Amino acid sequence: MPRRLGPLPRSSARVGLTAVIAAGLIAAGYPARAAPPMAVSVAPAGPLRVASVREAVASPEFLDEDRLSIALERLPTGTWPVVVVNPGPAADVEVRVAGPIADAIAFKGGNRARVPAGGAVTFTVMRGTRPHAGAGQLVLVSAAGVDRLRVAVTAQPSLLERYPFLPYAGGFLLLVIIVAAPLSWRRRRHAQPQPQETEEQVETTEAEVAEEGMSPSPSTRVPAASEGFTHSDEPVREDELNRAAYVRQLAALAREATPPMVVGVFGEWGTGKTSMLLQLRGQLEQLDEQDPKCAYVWFDPWRHQHEGNPVLPLLYAIVNDLGLRNRENVRRTLRTIFDVLGSLALSGTLRVSLSDVRKSIEDYDDQHFRIRSERTRLDEYLGSLIDAALAAKGRERLVVFVDDLDRCDADRITGLLESLKLHFNRHNCVFVLGVAKGPLIAAVREKYGEEPVGDYLDKIIQFPFEMPRMAEADFELYLDRLLAGKEIAPASGMLKRALPRNPRSIKRFVNVLILQDRVAREVRDRVGDDGQRHVWDRHGGVTTGTSRGRYDVSILAAVLLLRDRAPETYARLTEEPSLLRRLAESAEEPADVTVAGIAGELRGLGEQVPHDAGSYIDLVRDSPQPSDVLVADSQDDGRPAVAPWISRQEELPLRGPLDDLAGLVREQLDRRVGDDGALIDPVVRFGGEDAPRARGLDEILSARTGKLLLTGAAGTGKSVLAARLARRLSESRDGHVPVFLPFAQLKPEHMAHVPPPRAGQPTAYPAGHSPYERALAHALAAEYGLSLVNANAMLVRRRFVLVLDGLETLVPEIRDGFLEWAGRTEHDVIMTGRAASMPGFEAVEVIGVVASEARGRVETLLSGRQVEPDRLLGLTSELLGSPALLAVLTGAPEWIDDLPREPVRFVPWYAERTLAATAAAGFDAGAVAEGLREIAAEMTRRRTETFPGDDPDVRATLRRAGVRPMDVSPLLQAAVGAGLLRQCEPHVFHFVHRQVREHLAGRR
Repeated sequence: MPRRLGPLPRSSARVGLTAVIAAGLIAAGYPARAAPPMAVSVAPAGPLRVASVREAVASPEFLDEDRLSIALERLPTGTWPVVVVNPGPAADVEVRVAGPIADAIAFKGGNRARVPAGGAVTFTVMRGTRPHAGAGQLVLVSAAGVDRLRVAVTAQPSLLERYPFLPYAGGFLLLVIIVAAPLSWRRRRHAQPQPQETEEQVETTEAEVAEEGMSPSPSTRVPAASEGFTHSDEPVREDELNRAAYVRQLAALAREATPPMVVGVFGEWGTGKTSMLLQLRGQLEQLDEQDPKCAYVWFDPWRHQHEGNPVLPLLYAIVNDLGLRNRENVRRTLRTIFDVLGSLALSGTLRVSLSDVRKSIEDYDDQHFRIRSERTRLDEYLGSLIDAALAAKGRERLVVFVDDLDRCDADRITGLLESLKLHFNRHNCVFVLGVAKGPLIAAVREKYGEEPVGDYLDKIIQFPFEMPRMAEADFELYLDRLLAGKEIAPASGMLKRALPRNPRSIKRFVNVLILQDRVAREVRDRVGDDGQRHVWDRHGGVTTGTSRGRYDVSILAAVLLLRDRAPETYARLTEEPSLLRRLAESAEEPADVTVAGIAGELRGLGEQVPHDAGSYIDLVRDSPQPSDVLVADSQDDGRPAVAPWISRQEELPLRGPLDDLAGLVREQLDRRVGDDGALIDPVVRFGGEDAPRARGLDEILSARTGKLLLTGAAGTGKSVLAARLARRLSESRDGHVPVFLPFAQLKPEHMAHVPPPRAGQPTAYPAGHSPYERALAHALAAEYGLSLVNANAMLVRRRFVLVLDGLETLVPEIRDGFLEWAGRTEHDVIMTGRAASMPGFEAVEVIGVVASEARGRVETLLSGRQVEPDRLLGLTSELLGSPALLAVLTGAPEWIDDLPREPVRFVPWYAERTLAATAAAGFDAGAVAEGLREIAAEMTRRRTETFPGDDPDVRATLRRAGVRPMDVSPLLQAAVGAGLLRQCEPHVFHFVHRQVREHLAGRR
């Protein structure tokens, strides 16, 4: 109802910001995926002083006290007025949206206004960025206090809510069908009896087909044992890996150890963590049948990772799993906890400036005392809620199983870990976390940098437990159980030789082999329309004949294993189909452990190994893979892991992030390069060539034999060429993303503890351990907004073409070590620098651009301004072939208007013009000319092409010429704007062309 306008405020002035998280959350049942109410940051339009408790000033407030209700179907097109009245003095106000609907609604025309004394102002609510149903609040903030108005965006009632009688009508109709169906079936059966085929007739039919030497056709042939075609990847409650002893001891620990306690069950993806947690819960439930002691809760934070506070969904899981949702005392406690959490969250976002604190120390103290009190109250209510829940179940301690935490993003992982320590560190709580250690460590490092991760985790996880490795006997027993009764069972020996000791990887490979084996058998047994048998062979899969092809599932398994476990050997096999036979006949043991195991099994097959494995290769080439790359895993199977915390048999799902990254890279390169059609082909010289020549981008890329070093003088266009090559590579879409990174993005702090390279002794780093890869991951995260987890995973999986620009900006102390690593890494690398050569790289000298095309463009500009080209004397091909000078001349053609009417020599005229343009920016002309001439002369004496603007010698030279120290940087930037200098690196400059520099040096 509308409030009466009047001078009186509400009962008391509002102090600080306390948000009430909607109590309707509990009444609504809090759906598992719904975002919980959360607080938002409230930033006043100007510095707002927080009112003290002693002040009772009438504050602006909402006119309506009732909830603002908005129909979801009207939200996209409708608007709703919200009136704010001000019974007190004039005040600045701001209205913000708090809660889950913060992105569902917005304000049309802004959310800030000044309300006159005794006046009113209207704000208009409209659709937000993501309209959806939910509840929240409008928070009105002013210097005198805070007011709130509840808001609800409601969806249209469901069909059952509008027509509640439908379930009864449906139930009655179902009852009629159940009763009538048997009667109708019996009547039809008696009326039209169907002939039945006897077992003898079936056997005779199959025998006739066998006597004809043909396999049953696909229409009549039924696959044997269709039940259990493949194996499910779902976690299991039964112990299939001989881990019962570990489960029993962990159960005893959870029951008997003194809480508070957090148990970390660590293991890479696919090692059976979820199954072990299920078995652990089953063991505890068995023990509780004799001695009830524990209550159990299962919490999956991945399902709630988009919710603001991890405490809220965890509390809901506790109440829901223990069946206490409808208890009034529990509901009251939950409402209080939600209120306190909301108050803390919104208070934490209040922006109080230092001047505000100085003006009102009492208010500041009151605010922070209230926050401390709220935290104490939260701790008390959480304790009472857990105590009440356990008392209602008649148990002593709460055991919470947390699964899939490693699938969340970094903020959610660290947020939940810290919540366990801050809010659930209680005498009756035990938490069991099933988590992969790699993503956990990466999340902590992403949030806290290079702080000691072990110390952080030790404070939260009191009992770390590593998943036991699969023993060889357990592996063989597990594999035999999966193959029992399957047609692929003869391949058991081959699989035992080369499969990783990871349960999920084993199941996935077996499933793929089952599918491929069935495809192979169907192709082998296919019967054509002509009645001829089509035998499986090398060419396209079938050939006509009457003899059966020699198909062996063990050979198929060997080819699949080589594809997934030894890709280099598989690549050789696709080129040399006889390689399998040579492996079987060779007495030499291959160096690769996987290939050696497969070769040993092939020797046992003897003459069954084909001389030409082409048919198997054709089948495998298009078959699905268990994962993107199935190589070394976290279990000890004789090969080192590819990375310390990424399991290569089930890595992070990167297809989506890679696609997103490719789009970001393309946008950045488009901004850096512009329209490629408007650019001139570069003039380059490959190593060993006598003379440079113009080459297109595709020609440069096709001519390279490995890693590229784009070298050349400053201003020759190396950076632009590198960016153009990266953009051209991005168009190939071969699964690798070219990323353009300035070397300046590689920070020394990310390469800490790098040992200096020793002469003749290259430093070897295991994959994923290199400090240079760590620095690259941080640079990618900063440049393109990737998470460190994804950036590192992409680097480990060699998904990038690294295009690195400006080698000279890399810190000298780590440059040599980085170059030594870059020359040996498996990454495809393109770098720019002024070094003439580099070990491991093919040098391509960039000279400039095609001068004839550049001359045509300059002459077109001159003609467009009615200037004859012969008025510029000495505009040589060397000058026009410089991308730096050409970019200045074509980018800002106003210089043409300053040309004298008489012919003029270009270099002297251009040098004096740019000096004058620099001085016109507010500097003394004599000081500018003398200082820059002296810098040019010094560069000519030292034969250097660039100079650092913050170098003490450069600053001293300009100071002697009369330039004030504070004007050095602005002067250099003015020279860049005038077209005299170019900035090639941060704080590093070069003259626009060598001839201009030499002219200035000679005119001192």
